[in-house]
Amino acid sequence: MLLVAAAVLIAATSDVSIRKELIDAAKANDLRHFDAAIERAQTFIDSMPVGARRNAFRRAILIATDMSRVWHFERSDAYGLYYDDERLPFYYDRLASEYPSYPKFIEEYRVIDNSGLPQYPTRETRAFLLRLLQNNGGKSP
Repeated sequence: MLLVAAAVLIAATSDVSIRKELIDAAKANDLRHFDAAIERAQTFIDSMPVGARRNAFRRAILIATDMSRVWHFERSDAYGLYYDDERLPFYYDRLASEYPSYPKFIEEYRVIDNSGLPQYPTRETRAFLLRLLQNNGGKSP
């Protein structure tokens, strides 16, 4: 009986359901559930056939992983409302290279500290990445 239930659960899992789970967890601000969904996605993708659908799902996983990184930073850093190159090295560069519309989007929200170091808001960064995820990893918002 337990094996049948497990088989039904596995069969019910799809890239679409996992992507929905990621989006729902992000909207609910549920980091624990979000990270669990990323783990499921990373396991599930190995069962997908090579092709466009798998590539799109891989892109969604990368977006979710980027979101998880800034979300964990936000929760663990004493000043987690903003990140910079010293506290989250190369993160801005990664986002700017991976998502070409990110620099223009985040420009209006960033602040410059007294030393001249740009500070980028974590909440707006998460919102940007959530929009990408909702667009199924397609074009930038």
